[in-house]
Amino acid sequence: MELKLDWSAETVHTDGRFISTAKPNSDFWQVWRERKAAVKAAGYSVRKVDDQWMVTRLRDNDQAIADSQAVDADIEIPVPAGLSYLPYQKAGIAYATQRQSTLIGDEMGLGKTIQAIGVINATAPKTVLVVCPASLKINWKNEMTKWLVSERDIQIVNGGGEQIPKTPDVVIINYDVLTKHQDAINARTWDLVIMDEAHYIKNPKAKRTGVAVGIKANRKVVLTGTPITNRPIELQPIAGYLDPVTFGNFFKFGRKYAGAYQDRFGWHFDGASNLDELQRLLRQSFMIRRKKDEVLKELPEKVRQIIVLPSNDYRDQIKKEFETLADAVTETSSQDVEFEQMSGVRHDTALAKVADVVAHVADIDHQVVVMAHHKDVVDGIKGGLEAAGKTVVTLTGDCTQAHRQNSVDTFQAGNADVFIGTIGAAGVGITLTSASHVVFAELDWVPGNVSQAEDRCHRIGQDSSVLVQHLVVDGSIDARLAEVLVSKQKVLDKALDNVVENNVSIEEIAIDVESVEKVFKKSPKPLPANVVVALQDFVSVISSACDGAVDEDGMGFNGTDSNFGKSLAGQDQWTPAQQHAAKTMIKKYKRQIVAAGRAEAYQKVYG
Repeated sequence: MELKLDWSAETVHTDGRFISTAKPNSDFWQVWRERKAAVKAAGYSVRKVDDQWMVTRLRDNDQAIADSQAVDADIEIPVPAGLSYLPYQKAGIAYATQRQSTLIGDEMGLGKTIQAIGVINATAPKTVLVVCPASLKINWKNEMTKWLVSERDIQIVNGGGEQIPKTPDVVIINYDVLTKHQDAINARTWDLVIMDEAHYIKNPKAKRTGVAVGIKANRKVVLTGTPITNRPIELQPIAGYLDPVTFGNFFKFGRKYAGAYQDRFGWHFDGASNLDELQRLLRQSFMIRRKKDEVLKELPEKVRQIIVLPSNDYRDQIKKEFETLADAVTETSSQDVEFEQMSGVRHDTALAKVADVVAHVADIDHQVVVMAHHKDVVDGIKGGLEAAGKTVVTLTGDCTQAHRQNSVDTFQAGNADVFIGTIGAAGVGITLTSASHVVFAELDWVPGNVSQAEDRCHRIGQDSSVLVQHLVVDGSIDARLAEVLVSKQKVLDKALDNVVENNVSIEEIAIDVESVEKVFKKSPKPLPANVVVALQDFVSVISSACDGAVDEDGMGFNGTDSNFGKSLAGQDQWTPAQQHAAKTMIKKYKRQIVAAGRAEAYQKVYG
């Protein structure tokens, strides 16, 4: 049957995405019912537009996907004297100038900032709003000063007390203060809005996300090398902002692409589904994304290594702590409790590795970047390396913008041996290409964060092969983290790049994965009722001693156990997993239990 459409109500869209839309006629509906898959493959879709059903014919799907992968473009783009765009950057600029909404999703290190500024040079918007993390505002102003072909009045908004100019040229503002300037921002329609590191608005419940996706603009350019950092649902706020017709409904997006389901505990959006379709629609709609191995043939390779730390008494204790906790992890236990406990074990494991990280890095005779998660781990490594005669600069979340820039500049100039940063603070927006060696003292739960951190060195300007090393304790939470990272990365690769298998296998990254999986699948049996009663009494005693961390007389839960302990104290019934976790935790507080007159009860529980 031929596909017949009534194009009498034809509408041509200016963003270059649609050829036309029209009300579907009876012949179309018949074809849709009988051959839906074939019709969709031909580029037709049906959706409601202003409460009316419309059939939409996209531009040639193959061409749209080709455009989203373009590595060069026949276009002249103004550029300051002495500077030039790389071919794939010209293609990105051309792509964005042909659309009202664009996501430049190139891998980290390919110059997304330069491409966004190129859009300004090519389209000459009168008003520009740049939204970025606070740590990148100065960098944005510096790059604009360098790459803009015409002088612009560039104003940085630092806090809620400052006013956004009524007649702005270029305004740079960070996500954290968006809510304070919501009225001023939303009072106008900007010629161009640029959102850098747009994964900052992945949480639809966050106030800054609500303000960000409400910004009105004639042209939108969104930048992020990790559109999905952890799971597909994180993409919905960005995708919904750029294409509200296709991706604007959160629950529809979740059901279709995040495997969303509802049970007695509510909705769950932590899955992945229909990733082939999602990847195809992103590229057909608004996303241009190129990988480094596609456009920078001259960029040296990146090599990952796992260094297994030798056993010692402390690390053996850490492994046992992890195994005991893993015994308590079941599908019926509280996710919040699991996370609190896991975070504590993760922290302990990192602290147990500090001396080994110091010894490893101290033996390196060239510049090296060290990444961690906890600030006290950074401080410990810094102290050890300085004692070994190394010159060290640091970057953590509490650093000022001036400190941040000074650390980067000092290291890039070759005036420091080691750069130590937290993954959250140092993992975005900086270039550390003077080093080609990255050591991870800790991993992160989120694969996008690890990739971002690695690529501070593996980017434009790097002329050496980059070595990435992960220092792990065999059989510890390190192994679990590695396993989780690899499995998550495979999902993200499928959604964004249609890559079925990640180029790093679990076997290459994870240590003793099988044993870890086995441990996690154990289902603990309930403890005897008398033991549970005693444990509940112990928790109550310690919880009532102080609110939070240990006070001056040493009573109360420590900082790691505080949230978990208070959570247990507020519950009448404990799951078997909670019972076992409580027993493990309370054992550390023997002195306090005995001091409270429960010595006999403690002896009965622990022997």
